[in-house]
This record gives sequence, C-alpha cells and structure tokens, in this order.
Amino acid sequence: MRFRQEARFWSLLGGAALLAVLANESLQRPLPIAPPRLHGADHSFTQPHAWLFDREGRIAYEALGTRLEHRAESGAYLLSEAEVLVHPREGEQGIWRLCAEQARLDDDRRHAWLVGAVTIEREQVAPADALRLQARDVVLDLTARTAQSQQPMTAEGLHWQSQAAAFSADFTQQLLLQEGRVHDRHEPLRR
Repeated sequence: MRFRQEARFWSLLGGAALLAVLANESLQRPLPIAPPRLHGADHSFTQPHAWLFDREGRIAYEALGTRLEHRAESGAYLLSEAEVLVHPREGEQGIWRLCAEQARLDDDRRHAWLVGAVTIEREQVAPADALRLQARDVVLDLTARTAQSQQPMTAEGLHWQSQAAAFSADFTQQLLLQEGRVHDRHEPLRR
C-alpha cells in the first residue's frame, strides 16, 4: 500500500515537471509576426488615466475616459467620454475640468479636439471666481493652455450668465473672449 502511494506521488511530481518543461518551451518560442495595421485601432485601453507633465516636471494635464485607442492611420489617440483636467501653473489657482463626448489628441501631443457637447468648469476657487462654459467642438491648445470654439456657447458665473456665437479662453490668464452676438444677464445679490 505504501509503495502505491509513493509511486503515485512520484508520478504526479514527474508529470508536473514534464508540464513545466513543456510550458517553458512554449514560452521561449517567438510569437508569429503580425503585419502592422494601417487602419483602425492598433491598440486600446479601457478606463485610461494619463498625465502630461510640463518642462519643470509638474502635472500640466490629466486625461481620463472610458476607452483610449490609438489610430494607426493618423497616429492620433481617441478618448471616449473624455475628461481633461488643466492643472494650475505655479502661482495660479483653480483647476479647469473639460468634459466631452470624445477627445482626439494629436500625435504631437500639442492639440486636442473635444468633439460633441463640451462642458468646461473652473473648480477649486472661490464661488465668485467659479465659471461654467457649455459649447460644442472645442479645440484645446495644450502648449498655449487655451481653448476655442466657433460654435455657440453659454457661460455661467455666480450672479451672471452670458451667451455668444463663439469663444476663446486662456486658462493661464483666466481670460474669456466672446465673439459674435453676445447676450449678458447679471443678477446681483439681493440684500
């Protein structure tokens, strides 16, 4: 009886060793070379979270979404349900949060196109300095830290609202330039 148990033990151990050798050999074999993709997504990620740093090594931008895919034909990255955070530079306050249906980041990482409905909010500032913009199809210049759109937009502050045919915003200068017909409404705080 004891001989059978020892024989079973040694045969199991030998079988495990044989499987380990076979697995090692299969891992050492080179993978077949696939032809490079010329069109479509050549790789993608789900739930991506990426950071872009400035020259001094501080976080300049953060990008989040549900899916990030690299397009073989253009080298661009497409980010679905995109959220881009513009972090303040030294001496600045507030974070700018840009949300869009999709973002396309150029392969040179200097421009991003926020496609569809876009919301831009200035956060982590006093309520009087908070701002919310709603527009469509916004171009984001990552180097200059600006955003612009040639589509109608709405801006809301603490006690005011404004509409315009187009806009450009400078995140560093905290400047909003509205173009075309502009309609403003101010509702001062009642005492």
